[in-house]
Amino acid sequence: MRKTTLTVFALTATLIGTAHAQDRAGWPTVINFGLIPTEGSSAAEERFKPLFDYVEKSMGVPVKAYVGADYAAVILAMQNKKLDIGYFGPKSYIEAADRAGAVALVKDNAIKGGTGYNSILISKAGGPIKTVADAKGMDFAFVDPNSTSGYLVPLSHFLLEMKVKPEEYFKRVTFAGSHENVVLGVANGTIPVGATNNLDLDRAVEKGAVKKSDLNILWTSKVIPSGPIAVRKDLPASFQNALKAALLKFNDAKGLEQLQLTSYVAAADSDYDPIRDLNKVTQAAKK
Repeated sequence: MRKTTLTVFALTATLIGTAHAQDRAGWPTVINFGLIPTEGSSAAEERFKPLFDYVEKSMGVPVKAYVGADYAAVILAMQNKKLDIGYFGPKSYIEAADRAGAVALVKDNAIKGGTGYNSILISKAGGPIKTVADAKGMDFAFVDPNSTSGYLVPLSHFLLEMKVKPEEYFKRVTFAGSHENVVLGVANGTIPVGATNNLDLDRAVEKGAVKKSDLNILWTSKVIPSGPIAVRKDLPASFQNALKAALLKFNDAKGLEQLQLTSYVAAADSDYDPIRDLNKVTQAAKK
């Protein structure tokens, strides 16, 4: 009887193990997790480390971080299957969805703003630029051509609302590469006027890099949908479902605080249709 019982247990364990292996068929052996460069690479990796550790433990797969040199590098890395998942802004997400088959799983639910945030234009406090009109003829910095709050939304403001072209309105237009670079450049006086967003400004303030009193906010956009964590659609459904479930359960207090989030909430590709529409209208206005 004991031998029969042990045999049944062994068979059951084998079947469970086989089923588990089948559920994980096609999963990556290392999860390559990409981040758009909103700040320096070491700072970004440190900020996301609690999340990486949690995903690694939850999924049972090592996580390797990748911070792109620019937004396009992260999109291209996913397109070339060098990345499995990535944290994107709304515009970089729609580009990644189109070019790399990215599928939004969850999106930020921020401590300030919930599932939305705002693009802002900033200048140095105490200087001559107190309004957008004052900035005419000065140097201006966007963040990156694939940034939502650091390019698309302020560009649409110039083209569709102010009816001006940035390259004609400003003396010189550049791309600073990251939100942090814009914030620090404006605060230090090397960038007269720049585009960023309220969350990255708050992050720079919390890090002690700048004080809010160092800057003027010249313009604030309407609410933009928060950025998603997205996965390559060619990865197994079992992997995508397990990852989404894990992210929705992420509740590490310190980790969430570092990310300035209360949680992640479910995201859908259609959440970013307004950004697609805005991109089309803005691109048409550029011509």
